[in-house]
Amino acid sequence: MGYVDSHTHVWFREAITEEMRKRSEIVGYRIPEFSLDYIIKEMDNAQLDYITIIAYPSRELWGIKEDFPLKIIDVCKKYPDRFAVIGGVEVNKLSVQETKIWLEKQYEAGISGFKLHPPHMWIKPNDYREEEKGMKQLEILYEFSQDNKLPVVIHTGTSFFLTARNKYADPIFVDDVAVDFPRLRIIMAHAGRPNWVNTAFQLIRIRKNIYTDLSSIPPKRVLEYLPRLEEINEKALYGSDFGGPGTKGLGDNLREFLNIPLSLLAMENITKNNPRKLIKTLG
Repeated sequence: MGYVDSHTHVWFREAITEEMRKRSEIVGYRIPEFSLDYIIKEMDNAQLDYITIIAYPSRELWGIKEDFPLKIIDVCKKYPDRFAVIGGVEVNKLSVQETKIWLEKQYEAGISGFKLHPPHMWIKPNDYREEEKGMKQLEILYEFSQDNKLPVVIHTGTSFFLTARNKYADPIFVDDVAVDFPRLRIIMAHAGRPNWVNTAFQLIRIRKNIYTDLSSIPPKRVLEYLPRLEEINEKALYGSDFGGPGTKGLGDNLREFLNIPLSLLAMENITKNNPRKLIKTLG
C-alpha cells in the first residue's frame, strides 16, 4: 500500500482560464499549469497511490467559480483511482438556491469533499450562527456534507496573499461547527500554522470530528510546530501543499516528511491510513 498526499494544488492546464492567468499576475504568484502525464509520473516515482487536489472557487483571488472543480474532475477521469478532488461553493457570493444547485452538481460529478477558505472569503466558519451572520448558505454546505458523508476542509492559519484577511484564520471558530454538526468530518488544513497551532491541537484532541492536515508546514519543522504530534497520530493527515507557493515537489516533500522521528504506527496512520478513511478517490 502506497502513500497518500491529502492536500495539493495540482491544477491542470486544461482547466486554467485566461482570467486565472491574468489574476495570478496581479497577486504576484503565477499559477503552475501541470500536465496529467507529468503528475502521474511524479506520483509513481514517489510511491503515491493517490493525491487530493484542492479546487475551491475564489473569485477575488483567482477568478475561479463553482465549475472549476468539475473541470479538474474531467481531467482526472482517465485515472479515477489516483485522484481525489475537493471542491467548494463560495457561500458569500451565492444565493441559497445557487448554493444548493452547485453542491448537487459537484456531488453528482463525484466530488470527494468541500473546501472553505475563511481568509479568502472574509467569513468565519461559524457565520451560519444567528449571533454571527446567520448565513444560511454556510449552514447548507455543512448539512449537505454531513448528510452525504463528505469531509469539509477548512483553512486555518495565515495566508500571505494580498486580499487575505487573516483575522478569519483562527481555528477557534471551527469549534462551533464541530459541536453543531457532530457527524461532519472536519479537516483543519495547515493545523493553524503559525499563530494558532496550540488552539488547533487542543480542538483536535477534544472534538471527535475534527482532524488536521499538515500541509504547507515544512517537514523539518513539523515537530517544532506540533511536538505532541504522536498523540494525535490517528487524526492527522500528510499533505504537501504542492502547487502552492514555496512548496517542493510531490516526492521531495514526502521523502523529507518520512524522515521525521515518529513511531512506525504514527507514520503509517498519517501518510496512509487516515487519508483513506476520510477522503475518497473519484474511482
